[in-house]
Amino acid sequence: MRPFESILLLSLVALIYQLVFAKRTYNQPMRLFYFALIIAVVHLMFENYRWQMVPVYLSFGILYLRLKIGELKFTQRYNKITWALWISVTTALPIVVPIIDLPVPSGPYSIGTQVFHWVDSSRTEWFTPEVPDDLRELMVQVWYPASATTGQLVPYINNLEIRKEAIGKAGGLPGFLVGHIDLTITHAYENAPIMKGAHPMLILSHGITSYRQMHTSLVENLASHGYIVVAPDHTYDCNLTVFPDGRLANYRSDITGHPDSIRIRRQQLNTRVADIRFLIDKMLSFKELKPSIDPDKIGVLGHSYGGATSIQAAFEDVRVKAVLVLDSWMNPVPSYIIETGISQPFLYIGRPHWNDSEYPNSPGRLIKFNKNLTDDYFHYILSGSMHLDFCDAPLFSPLSDLFLETGTIPAKKAVFLTNTTVEVFFDKYLKNKPNDLSDVLNVYSELLEK
Repeated sequence: MRPFESILLLSLVALIYQLVFAKRTYNQPMRLFYFALIIAVVHLMFENYRWQMVPVYLSFGILYLRLKIGELKFTQRYNKITWALWISVTTALPIVVPIIDLPVPSGPYSIGTQVFHWVDSSRTEWFTPEVPDDLRELMVQVWYPASATTGQLVPYINNLEIRKEAIGKAGGLPGFLVGHIDLTITHAYENAPIMKGAHPMLILSHGITSYRQMHTSLVENLASHGYIVVAPDHTYDCNLTVFPDGRLANYRSDITGHPDSIRIRRQQLNTRVADIRFLIDKMLSFKELKPSIDPDKIGVLGHSYGGATSIQAAFEDVRVKAVLVLDSWMNPVPSYIIETGISQPFLYIGRPHWNDSEYPNSPGRLIKFNKNLTDDYFHYILSGSMHLDFCDAPLFSPLSDLFLETGTIPAKKAVFLTNTTVEVFFDKYLKNKPNDLSDVLNVYSELLEK
């Protein structure tokens, strides 16, 4: 919770205790009420309104009436049990649905970011057969080490008013319940100047139904350590893509049960892989950013379906020098890649068990794939984790394991260990740091090497 919210809640609890339980005289509760009113004004000025605090605001209104009017018949209904239940709900709501608290990046560099709209004129959009000659378009965000903190901190999710219904639907929630995401404080400055020098570059591929910002804590941490991180919204696989002219590309990848799902997934994965290769081409030819990229130090990483995307992209593109996947969905990876393996260093970090009925063969395919790798490979299990513990999702609520696919591992621990694993791996294989990766990671008891 934010500081003034905490003070306001403590004031409310104290006022209810004085007025309802201790039956204090008029003057003392009234002084506390006016103090709380000042805190409420400061809170609204500096921290802004969020819907989770509405019961707190209403509580002070009811208590003010009780102070001014006294205990009339209608106020007598608010007995001690009722007030105890009310204050429990009122206090719990902003705690259970908090402002997302992104961890402070651990690297020495400031962070800049830019968003681009790029069109691949060499590809038609297979998701829209109803639109002849529709070209593949991508919204892409680039994070990088910045030489100065100029400009504004970017929002966690841009165009939230447009996106919130789709985001809520993906989590099984009404859209208005995610409106508070706008209050999340990020650490990246919009259009800040990029730090001079040749930096390693990473392409990050999100999971299906997800979006690029779901890995903000990870990409900010990487950028603070000197990496350029490029993350697309895979159009139509993304929760919702918003183009600069206001056009929307909705989620069209829910094909569970479709009689032709195998062929569709194959085409879908090919499209995502082509996105990755297009972005490498684009970044290496982009006049403003090309001088800052070391073309011999390119890595790919991805979560879930983005993991399968990263593996196939590495198989097809020799420019990729290292691959890391986060709880990767292995079923879509073509059998010829499973049987052949890839030639780059590879790290898989995931949950202890895949119990989902949709992914019955993933562990077996991963084991077979690992046996066919020709360079260094690592396989780590994150104890107590589930599928969404490898992105920002566990930071959404301390009770995320009840309504999202997160596990029992504490949220900040899951995010920290994911970020650390990614950083150490790419430091070794793209920055040539002489670390013994196993020795570094095995100090964390939650990380189990297989």
